[in-house]
Amino acid sequence: MRIVIDPGHGGKDPGAVANGLTEKRLTWDIANLVKQKLANVDADVIIIQPSAKNPNSTAKDEVNLPPQEANRLGADFFLSIHINAGGGTGFESFVYSKGSKADRIRNKLHHQIMQYLKKYNLPDRGKKYSQWLGVLRMTKMPAVLIECGFIDHPNDARLLADPKFINGLANEIAYGLIVALGLKTKGGK
Repeated sequence: MRIVIDPGHGGKDPGAVANGLTEKRLTWDIANLVKQKLANVDADVIIIQPSAKNPNSTAKDEVNLPPQEANRLGADFFLSIHINAGGGTGFESFVYSKGSKADRIRNKLHHQIMQYLKKYNLPDRGKKYSQWLGVLRMTKMPAVLIECGFIDHPNDARLLADPKFINGLANEIAYGLIVALGLKTKGGK
């Protein structure tokens, strides 16, 4: 199983910025924690963020290159991690089309993440469908995009600034992937 994780934004594209936080830094941290937490499962977990190789990558690079590279690698699953903005609060997830394999995977992943976020009173904004999100449209494998709180909401931002919260969130994303993708530990257990 080859899993590609796309930490949304990077390089010249900071993503959302508010409350002393930057989306590209948060998504990078979460993605790397998820990868660490999946180290003992029988899966090849690859983080693709163009700015890791090119600090001057543009917003267009950050949208187009991760799905293109995942397609080239023949990935089995693609997860794009984001932090929301725009005056809301809570968690939401997106897939390209209803009833797809990505939709079934997302439902399990979304449920697992929300079990954790409910402890912090973060609202469930729902499981949504989008044909305009480039990373979902361009991938040839099942793909899910998650929006983990709102950087411009005071309570969400306070949580996103807390390393303990971020570590717990990454843990639930990793466990959600284990459940949703049926991953086994190395050695078959």
